[in-house]
Amino acid sequence: MSQLARKACTLMFEEHDFTDFFGIVSPLNEDACSYTYIRSRDGLRLEFTIFPLDGGAYTSVYRDDIAEPIIESRLTGCTHSRFTLHASRHCLEIGRPEHPNSETTAPLVWGLRLSIEPHFKIEYIHEIG
Repeated sequence: MSQLARKACTLMFEEHDFTDFFGIVSPLNEDACSYTYIRSRDGLRLEFTIFPLDGGAYTSVYRDDIAEPIIESRLTGCTHSRFTLHASRHCLEIGRPEHPNSETTAPLVWGLRLSIEPHFKIEYIHEIG
């Protein structure tokens, strides 16, 4: 993503961190506005898509041979993403802090926590600040 486009993004993120976490490279999707990361395990397929410009983070989990997702989440307005260790699991946290700021370590009061090892785990973050 170009520097100019990166400055216009609502969501602060680093592409290489997502590549390290998911273990795959996701080129910019055809819409030129999003990145999708796909992982499969034990008959489940996790699709995680981020829209950096508007802060969207879409998560879907599919079971083999079922067309519709069995779990679906559509977050909008996310400003922060980070990778943390939570309960001894490497996690992606994406959402927003209580007050707008550029501090990457600010506690998130709303969002999603996702881990993919040793299995998929999705938790919603909803803390009262």
